[in-house]
Amino acid sequence: FTWERVVVDECHQTLVTGKGFKLNDFKDSARQAAREFLGVAETDVSKRPLVAATAVWGLTGTPLLETEARVTELANLMGGTYVTGAAHHWRRDERYSNRDMFLSQIDGSRSREYRCNVQEAAHRFVKEACQRNRGEELQVELVHRNVSVNMSEADGKNFMNVIKNIGFHSYSLAADSLGEKTLDVLSITASSNARHSALVEAINTIHGKEPDTKIIVFATSNGYISAKEALKTSGKKFSHVSNELDSVERQNEIISWFRHEDATAEDRKRPRILLLTFEQCAGHNLQQSCHNVILFDPIYSGTDAVADASVEEQAIGRVYRQGQQNDVTITRIILKGPEGETCLDDWIVERNTNEDVLRAATSNFD
Repeated sequence: FTWERVVVDECHQTLVTGKGFKLNDFKDSARQAAREFLGVAETDVSKRPLVAATAVWGLTGTPLLETEARVTELANLMGGTYVTGAAHHWRRDERYSNRDMFLSQIDGSRSREYRCNVQEAAHRFVKEACQRNRGEELQVELVHRNVSVNMSEADGKNFMNVIKNIGFHSYSLAADSLGEKTLDVLSITASSNARHSALVEAINTIHGKEPDTKIIVFATSNGYISAKEALKTSGKKFSHVSNELDSVERQNEIISWFRHEDATAEDRKRPRILLLTFEQCAGHNLQQSCHNVILFDPIYSGTDAVADASVEEQAIGRVYRQGQQNDVTITRIILKGPEGETCLDDWIVERNTNEDVLRAATSNFD
């Protein structure tokens, strides 16, 4: 059977995985199944399980194209179709893919002059297509607000005890140097009472100016548990979704409360705060009713700074996107040592917000 067209939403999810990747949950299994179903690794389109007569369309707002393998696989998946979006990035990386994305249908025996002329014409086409498909520049401001707080003496003592076991004696250190102790240290910083207080204070500050506004809080896996505890202790009404306990329908229902402006009295009685993990941020359009985001703790999943920065940018992009009518404020909580010493958060935030890293994370190359 041949489909007329195949449309792959979030097509970057089917691409290559990192080293040591394991199937941990349903989403990972679904991602692996999508790879097999689409035949990503099969360059012969006719041999794939899904065959399209006209074209395969891939939709993604955050393609992670920092490796040669990812570029190669996305080119294979799309079958050489024209690409719109970050045109400069695609033209820069196509030579790394070992196959010409624009000339895949051209016979290899053609002359070099012929191939160069076709390639030049293809580039002109892509440049025009990118301009035609590029959304209008947002007319609202993106305001970044960092809130720095000092960890307690008790948290500082726990922090130092862990890092002393691996030969460190200062709060100022790089996460990449912690090795297998990284998760232990990040667990301490994520669960700090000072971070709890900063979250509640940040919410109070926002609601002090806009009592009915909706707030999205993003956290890492460790931070999510800590943030949920802080919100419960504060007595604030909030919503959250659980991949394990909530059905997909229930998850969509909860998130829909924050997708649209309040229309009824029942809507206005619902919580003003939505807590999500960074893993839950993909695919949600929350710009119509939300313009405040709190990043509870910085994301660090390993030495791949581009991947981590991309996830944070995707979280911000749930609110800062086309259709947003208000200035967007991103409040980032940064934990420091007991006496205000530069600490792990500072290093991770500096890494994730580095201009070169962000350009790579958003595929925005000149």
